Amino acid sequence: MTRILHLITRFIGGGAEKTVKNQIRGLQNQEYEIHLGFGKEHDPKRVATIQDMGIKTVCFEKIEHYSLARSIPAVVQVARYLRKENIELIHTHSTEAGIIGRWAATIARTPVVLHEIHGDPIAEDRHTALNTFILCMERLSAPLTTRIIVKSERIQRSFIDRGIGTKDKYKLIYHGIDLNRFKNEAPAPLPESDTELRLLFIGRLQDGKGLFDLIEACEQLGSYDVDLLIAGDGPLKSDLRREIESRGLEESIHLLGYREDVPELLAASDVLVLPSYREGTPRVVSEALASGTPVVSTRIAGIPEQVSHGESGLLIDPGDVGALVDALSRLLNSGELRKEMSESCQSQVEQFSVEREQREISQLYQRLCSNIKRQT
Repeated sequence: MTRILHLITRFIGGGAEKTVKNQIRGLQNQEYEIHLGFGKEHDPKRVATIQDMGIKTVCFEKIEHYSLARSIPAVVQVARYLRKENIELIHTHSTEAGIIGRWAATIARTPVVLHEIHGDPIAEDRHTALNTFILCMERLSAPLTTRIIVKSERIQRSFIDRGIGTKDKYKLIYHGIDLNRFKNEAPAPLPESDTELRLLFIGRLQDGKGLFDLIEACEQLGSYDVDLLIAGDGPLKSDLRREIESRGLEESIHLLGYREDVPELLAASDVLVLPSYREGTPRVVSEALASGTPVVSTRIAGIPEQVSHGESGLLIDPGDVGALVDALSRLLNSGELRKEMSESCQSQVEQFSVEREQREISQLYQRLCSNIKRQT
């Protein structure tokens, strides 16, 4: 039985965590002993759901989000675990775990090393020094990697153009969602919103999501009978509430907190809005497509591979509030356009099925693990 470790920086309920959970589900009942490792920041309830699946979990306390001082001790901690548990394949997720895990695997001589890119860590809204450091570490870590899994061709091209690995290192596997879960759902009851139209944001409330741009845009949409629903939690929640109150928008912008009923929220909404500065291939965009909800988002990372501009949604440049207002106005003004885009959404989403993702991950594991057996 091949022993594998999925390693992720934070296990707190974002898109990367859902991808990991889907992949683990797809690998169960095969010839694998699966371990899940995560850093100091994690949600015990979400970890418990993984343990309930019969998966061994381990917290690496020295792995922290952008904590450079603890990176070397974290490498040592993970390397010891790889050796102790005789891990034969490590699959890292996200930037910090990706760098730490790959160097630990080199020390421990782990035969197969996979790194999965969930989002582009190099972005204009981040400090130049941080971008430079990440670029340097990604370049140094790429040769240590058996395969680099990407979720979009655009992200693959941008990484190769930066000198991060060679084309033969990369494998494109789109993330997957349960398409049936998002079809024909009844709308969620929303007593806080009684307007004719609703905009919806779903995601972690953190820097890089363009949330203050979205609030500013909504203020400029004052002539419409429309509410903005913000579903999610995170470090910016208090700041967002103060911004909403300072603009006097409490009646039209509602912070819903973290929600599990994403299909029902999408069914109750007219447009999904994601004005991010940095993303990967956002799961919530695929979920909106599956539910038939048109998308307004930014022309970055893998989003243009999900959303066909003018067909299933509208794409703008990040930070362009005027363009965001124009795109939202265009959809709010035309029920016919929203209907056309809704139909287009559902016709374009099949490539993002969870069954396809699980099948492609399983095939990749089988191929790489068969090489281990031949070598031994």
